[in-house]
Amino acid sequence: MLSRNPFRRPFPERPFGRGVMIGHARTALFVFLALLFLFSPLLALAYGLTTLVVALAYHYLTERLGVRRTGRKWTMFRWTLDQATLLLLVSVACFILYNATVGWTVLNVRVLLYITVPTVLVGLLPIIVSGVAVQLRAEGEHQRVAGRVQLASLGGSPAAGQVVFGEKASTETNTVHYRNGVSEEVIHSLQSLADRYRREGIVRCHRDYVVNKNCIVGVSADAQGLRLRLVSTEQQVPVSPDYFPAIG
Repeated sequence: MLSRNPFRRPFPERPFGRGVMIGHARTALFVFLALLFLFSPLLALAYGLTTLVVALAYHYLTERLGVRRTGRKWTMFRWTLDQATLLLLVSVACFILYNATVGWTVLNVRVLLYITVPTVLVGLLPIIVSGVAVQLRAEGEHQRVAGRVQLASLGGSPAAGQVVFGEKASTETNTVHYRNGVSEEVIHSLQSLADRYRREGIVRCHRDYVVNKNCIVGVSADAQGLRLRLVSTEQQVPVSPDYFPAIG
């Protein structure tokens, strides 16, 4: 059951990829257009590009260092902290850029704090409001999909197939979980597992999971997608939105 506190609920996943790059590009475009009223087009473009480069570098490098913007621990609270950190870094970068244009005449820690702290605090308000809207919309859409999947699973064949689900174990291996409770580590890719056991009802449901549609006994939803309850296991298997058609 989802918490009533939106900051404790899962937030839509944000792994580095095309969607993230497009999102940061839109933010940089907004910065460029907004600053056209204050600076020359060339300088406004420089601020926009600085915003884009810092945002992409921050997202990519932190992910490489182990920051996971996926899974149930990726809540709106963590997303808010992530956005606050990014705002701070962009503010510092733009402060340095501004100093470069005025001969480093205002390169002062106190001035930096006067600029960055209000920027982060004021900037977080619209970010949080938009985050709540994104979270609620995703939860509503995914709840409707969960209802359809639940109805479809009632007409399935629980006895079909021995494989319950498979999950990514490492960069080279995956783990297959069987109905009898036995687990086996294999070198087959998740896609090859889905192809191999397709007749049993195995499909891809997530970049790190495959699942037997005939073993679904319950479905719940959050902003990240669906959570499947399966026979013979207490582990819930996630379904990301890209794989909804395969499940429902």
